[in-house]
Amino acid sequence: MCFLSVFFFNDTATTEIYTLSLHDALPIYRKANLAYENEDYEKAVSLYKMLVKMDRVSPEVFYNLGNSYFKLKRIGKAIVNYERALRLAPRDRDILVNLKLAKGMAVDKIKVQGKGFLLNLILFPYNSMNIDELSVFVSIVYLSIVVILIFSIFSVEQRRLLFYIAGGLGALLIIAAVFLVSKIDSENFTKHAVIISKKVDVRSGPKQDYILQFTLHEGTILKVLTERQGWYEIDLSKDLRGWLPKDTVEII
Repeated sequence: MCFLSVFFFNDTATTEIYTLSLHDALPIYRKANLAYENEDYEKAVSLYKMLVKMDRVSPEVFYNLGNSYFKLKRIGKAIVNYERALRLAPRDRDILVNLKLAKGMAVDKIKVQGKGFLLNLILFPYNSMNIDELSVFVSIVYLSIVVILIFSIFSVEQRRLLFYIAGGLGALLIIAAVFLVSKIDSENFTKHAVIISKKVDVRSGPKQDYILQFTLHEGTILKVLTERQGWYEIDLSKDLRGWLPKDTVEII
């Protein structure tokens, strides 16, 4: 996948966009790319955001929007859009590299416990496939089991072997289905957000007069638990919870 790149030599905008209508969105996309090439990053942001509002999105649109925000030194907004691009193209190296670089520029360094080599290996399909790809994989495995079971009816000699194969595929189907449900929940029902303000005070309740607990800075990724009166209750870890104004973060 070829993208605009902030950090590599291919700092161009020649990517073919495959999800947009050629009649309405493609001209806007080209104008946005041209604005980026001309270093008019504010205009590029405006045009890429127009595509997002039109629901004409792709990994390229979010990635290029993230690059434009990065050029404007708005790290929080850049991370939001890199994360959105990554959800659509989880194996893309450029997105992964630029997201890692942007996260490295965030002030707050939240320690995340490593999963370990074995768990990372087990979760590789989960981390490297998007929802659509997992859905297709689950469907293929399910249909394969059905075909094998039907074939076993007419193949008495190989029936036991076919049952073993179907059983193995059944176990794979269960694992893949769990991955799919978990990914749908993580991306569609569990809200994650990024701090887009330079800094924000996190309080013990949804008002400015509640006790100040700690301060977060632009680029920090957090989990949103609930919303009340224009405030979000957020969670960073077991010991770091609180409330912050809704307009200081953007949902991924």
